[in-house]
Amino acid sequence: MKNYLFLLFFSVKSVLLTAQTFSASINKNKVGLNEQFTLTYTLDDSGDRFVAPNLSNFSVLAGPSTSSSTSIINGKVSKETSYTYRLRSKKVGAFTIYPAKIRVKGKELKSNTLSIQVLKSSPKATSNTSPEAIAKRNVFVQLELSNSNPYVGEQVIASYKLYFSQEVRSPELLETPTFTGFWHEEFDLGKNYPISETYIKGKKFQVALLKKMVLIPQHSGALSIAPMELEVPVATPTNQRDFFGRRTSRIVNIICSTGKRMLEVKALPKQNMPVDFSGAVGSFEFTTKLDRDSIQTNESANLSLRVSGSGNLRMIELPEFDVPIDIEAYEPKYKENINLEKFGLSGFKREEYLLIPRNKGVYKIGSVRFSYFNPSKKKYITINSPSYTLKVKGASSANSTPVVLNSFTKEDVNFIGKDILYIKTSLTNTRTSKDFFFGSTAFYLILFIPLFLVIAVLVILLLSKKSIINLKKFKEGSSAKQAIRVLNDPELELHTAIENSLQTFMFKKWRLKRAQFNKADLLEVFHKKQVPLNLINDFNKLIESSEMARFTSGEYLSNDQDLKALTIELLEQLENY
Repeated sequence: MKNYLFLLFFSVKSVLLTAQTFSASINKNKVGLNEQFTLTYTLDDSGDRFVAPNLSNFSVLAGPSTSSSTSIINGKVSKETSYTYRLRSKKVGAFTIYPAKIRVKGKELKSNTLSIQVLKSSPKATSNTSPEAIAKRNVFVQLELSNSNPYVGEQVIASYKLYFSQEVRSPELLETPTFTGFWHEEFDLGKNYPISETYIKGKKFQVALLKKMVLIPQHSGALSIAPMELEVPVATPTNQRDFFGRRTSRIVNIICSTGKRMLEVKALPKQNMPVDFSGAVGSFEFTTKLDRDSIQTNESANLSLRVSGSGNLRMIELPEFDVPIDIEAYEPKYKENINLEKFGLSGFKREEYLLIPRNKGVYKIGSVRFSYFNPSKKKYITINSPSYTLKVKGASSANSTPVVLNSFTKEDVNFIGKDILYIKTSLTNTRTSKDFFFGSTAFYLILFIPLFLVIAVLVILLLSKKSIINLKKFKEGSSAKQAIRVLNDPELELHTAIENSLQTFMFKKWRLKRAQFNKADLLEVFHKKQVPLNLINDFNKLIESSEMARFTSGEYLSNDQDLKALTIELLEQLENY
């Protein structure tokens, strides 16, 4: 017995005395630009307070994911804990990954230092006939600019387009482009990418518009647009067949990048630049208006100015009128309507002044100027407004003289009418009620109706809890009805609505989660429920059509109404199983 205790004590002591090791490793020492690799930190014990080094030279795709294991071999207990990162290279060069830190039993440990070299292309040779090489020739992304040599303040339309001649899945954005030195605004393209077709060297490509921006350079010189990088899953056909005899596809993930784009921005010419030029660039119209040229004292007139057209409208400052001092001019009412159209920003800016003269006389409102640079004509244009003469009749105003407003706008008149209300000095049209509310019919109705409602709700909840009635099913309807409601959602594209409705039905009817929405699990459920083969084939046809329509312009789909009718009929038939 003593010998066993001694051996046990010696084993435990040897384990405690064993020094912990904390090491770092990568699966590749050389990678290509935008290539993925794995960084792993391994500790032969359990620890806490793990601190990773600075990984800003790489894109962190996932991590740290933690795993731990314990093993007993010949009575010896060993533990291992690992922290794993999935990284992507984003710059060419040699980089150092500095040590990570972790605490083990109150002691801080550091890992070793690693070095990795990022090359312009992947170090492993790829055959021109490999699936990856074929996918890269058939799928690529481009940044198209409407003008690569604009003036300062001139609009540039930037369109990010994905070209593909093979079937692709939803791309994942890895690097969002930055627009340093540009004012920018993004077009609203809706929930789905607009799809078009084009031919490149006789080869047909589908084109998905991923992103569309209007860029306005803020200073001259060389300005760069950082690349957009995508990971695109490409479906490459294989020679294998699935359960239904259809050719299967192998998904190949490729990295697509627009690359860094440079714009050479021209400075606005100094020659003939107007003194009042404030930076407006584009094509504009400038108008002014005085609605009345003859009024009485304390009446109002409206003076407005408006700039409309296309260009850098959001950055334009409107000129100001020089109003005579004897005319009271209120803070102008500002309005704008600027939209992103096909060729950039267009719309108008407008200001309206409310003028109220206090004394009679003839007042002159001087002309104002608006200057802008037209990049297509490559010259400055100045527009002068007409000057206005306002004749004011009547006597000079006194403090008690009321102001007569000239219908400035309906909104303003309504507001002024509610601004100051007269205080009533006497009570009229009042009466005393002789009826008492306490004890009346209305009193008892208000008292007992809430009580009856509470009792009814409690009874319904009790019956629902005992499964005597099913409130949820009564409210939502059958599984097929719930799925059809998803199918009829007007905000969803047809193929998305079909797929969502089928997933909703499978979950509501047979509790099949989205993660289980695959061919193997579906077949198992169908066979278990004894669903006929023709319904199974219809189900798979709809799934296949929805998947193939995700990145096509519709050539793989039947008539929309036919697909919708087939889906509704299928859901109603499956409800019976």
